Amino acid sequence: MPVDIRAATKSDIREMSAMMARAFQSDDPVSAYFFPRDDRRPTLQRRMMSALIRHRYLPIGGAELAVLDGKIVGVSLWHPHDAPQPPWWRTAIAGPHLLWAMRRGVRAGIQMDKMLDEGAPDENAVLWVYLGVEPTLHRSGVGAALSRSIFDRVDREERTTFGICKEGNIPFWTAMGFVEVGTATIGPRGPLVHRMNRPPAVVPTAS
Repeated sequence: MPVDIRAATKSDIREMSAMMARAFQSDDPVSAYFFPRDDRRPTLQRRMMSALIRHRYLPIGGAELAVLDGKIVGVSLWHPHDAPQPPWWRTAIAGPHLLWAMRRGVRAGIQMDKMLDEGAPDENAVLWVYLGVEPTLHRSGVGAALSRSIFDRVDREERTTFGICKEGNIPFWTAMGFVEVGTATIGPRGPLVHRMNRPPAVVPTAS
């Protein structure tokens, strides 16, 4: 299925966050830990994604999306290894927005950030945080297209990519070249997740 991959812009945030809320609405232990109430999860998930995209990922160039027939059908969010430190005013603005968006999920979010930081294989590694695909398009190649966009860059720069996934997604990650390097929990009572690392692939050089 041919999709267009491009960098996200501010005008995409509303549609991106709505799609990500659908992508993580069910069968996602991390979202369920952040927002335990099924009836509130879609709204809170959408608000959280909107705040994260606007204040965390767009400013550092870590947001891409897949477009099919004019609609956003996939979103990829990551931390480039050389992401600039945000200015103080952006951090000050982001805090209240995330508090409002996440409500009681703030503590879980802090726990997740800490757990991800502890799993970095080296200081030059690239952290891939979210990959979301429209639920009706799972196994259609959208996620693979978004992953290739990241891997094209990290492989040229010879950097490791790392992230986490639930047990059911391990086959998808291993198919992309990741290997499981351990497990972790988000906070003392959070869900068990699997740490996944992908070493850079060898990029042929012109002779």
